Amino acid sequence: MMGTAGFAVVLVVVGAVAAGCSSSPSRSVSASELRSYVSAVDRIRLPVNQLLTGADPILNGFKTKKISPQTASDQMGALENRFATYAVDINALHLSNARLKKLNDLYAHTFLFEDSYLSTLAADLPDGNFDNLPNTQNEQRLDIITWRTQLEILARTDHVRLPADLHQAGRGEIAPSPGGS
Repeated sequence: MMGTAGFAVVLVVVGAVAAGCSSSPSRSVSASELRSYVSAVDRIRLPVNQLLTGADPILNGFKTKKISPQTASDQMGALENRFATYAVDINALHLSNARLKKLNDLYAHTFLFEDSYLSTLAADLPDGNFDNLPNTQNEQRLDIITWRTQLEILARTDHVRLPADLHQAGRGEIAPSPGGS
């Protein structure tokens, strides 16, 4: 449970990030730029969501001993390799709008956290020692929620309809757990 001081720190961080995202050094975001950005992100975000659902069956098979630790590691390694291509894709988006670029940089950074986690998880599965797993879920969640909230503000301002499932970004499981969710 987070204490009052911890909650205050989170509020300060969220406020600072939001303020940084809301003050654009150049021009604002047009409705067409926002639609184009969301479309480009969804070509990455949606397949990633689908790909990551594949981690649970691997980890369940490992936990129930239906697959060997090495098989689980190999399968998780293959999943991480596919994820890594999406991490490159989201980080390679070329955005001319400074505000959207700043938002995307925030979101894209979460892919690097996730890739690092998946890579470590795959490496740790053979021996079952998960002490090396990076603990970045809170930072990832904060970044995703900040990204989503700023997109929702832009969408409201520009009267742009966002994908219905976008409101789920940052909620639920961030990193697949070898011990089960």
